[in-house]
Amino acid sequence: MRIRLLSPHPALLLEASQRILMASDLHIGLEHELSKMGINLPNQAERILGELLSLVEEHKPNRVVLLGDIKHAVPITSFQERREIPRFFSQLLEEVEAVDVVRGNHDANLQQLLPEGVAIHPSRGLLLDEDGYRVAIIHGHAWPYPKLLTADLLLMGHNHPTVLLRTPSGVRLSQRVWVKGRCEGSKLAEAYLNQMGVKAVGDPREVFKERLGFEVGDPEMILFPAFNDLLGGLPINAESPKSLLGPLLRTGAVDIEDFEVYLLDGTYLGKVSFLRGLA
Repeated sequence: MRIRLLSPHPALLLEASQRILMASDLHIGLEHELSKMGINLPNQAERILGELLSLVEEHKPNRVVLLGDIKHAVPITSFQERREIPRFFSQLLEEVEAVDVVRGNHDANLQQLLPEGVAIHPSRGLLLDEDGYRVAIIHGHAWPYPKLLTADLLLMGHNHPTVLLRTPSGVRLSQRVWVKGRCEGSKLAEAYLNQMGVKAVGDPREVFKERLGFEVGDPEMILFPAFNDLLGGLPINAESPKSLLGPLLRTGAVDIEDFEVYLLDGTYLGKVSFLRGLA
């Protein structure tokens, strides 16, 4: 198993029995919403598709997996999304053997727009087993299926993480980032049981296994930057942990302070706790 961040692009390549290209938060149709605010931009769908297809051409994946928020409008579907999303995926399917989408919170009625051949998975996630290495894939706005907590690696979108840095002249800069760290299985199990209304007496992992039939591991977690660079982001070093989006992060099940932060070009910036002093 090999995991590569495809610097300087906000995409990841997983190499095992198959080569899987992954990205998150395309938000096709964002410019339609901006136009209603008086901000007029050229159509971005072709540009986003071009960037994704250039990665497909360079890295030759067998499969593309997208971590949700393919469309932007909520809860409706804009005319632009009806026009662009079928075309987007039809062209993508011409270049790869398989395309999977894990549903995000912006993806209401997405199934009506996807051409035949695109597999769409529930918001509770998708679990891949690559040569015995388990990879859990979620958008992040909903609790995952309990079996996903058995994974070795947990991949999540949704937060559009950025880092906020202050220059010597006082100017604040925001950059998209990857955020990576190790989760503590006992905290994941306890938070999951709590949302079920179950108070763990003793070891939460044992209670989780007894109730749900799965052994919770200590997965590594990677938070994906947004693929669409026009989106705003959540400054990981300027927000309290309770401001983060999604139940796995907001419940305190994940100690984000100890996670490492990387720019898209691969530069290691330090841990979140260290970067808080630079915001």
